Amino acid sequence: MKTMQKMLTKNVEIQKETEDGRNPVYSEMEYLFMDEEGVGVIEIVLILVVLIGLVAVFKKQINELLTKIFGTITTMSDDIL
Repeated sequence: MKTMQKMLTKNVEIQKETEDGRNPVYSEMEYLFMDEEGVGVIEIVLILVVLIGLVAVFKKQINELLTKIFGTITTMSDDIL
């Protein structure tokens, strides 16, 4: 509901700006760049990209570490049984 209200308010502002002689396309682009509703999504996507990059770079080391850990778990569980 708030988003729709913001859009309607923005449309009224754009109409006023065109009467004042300002470029409506520039005003809309300015609004899109200043709008911060999608910032959380962008941050999450960037964090995921960094994590995927780190996994790609350190794939061999991560694989060796997990192999050692699961080998130790298997050995210790066999000793218990």
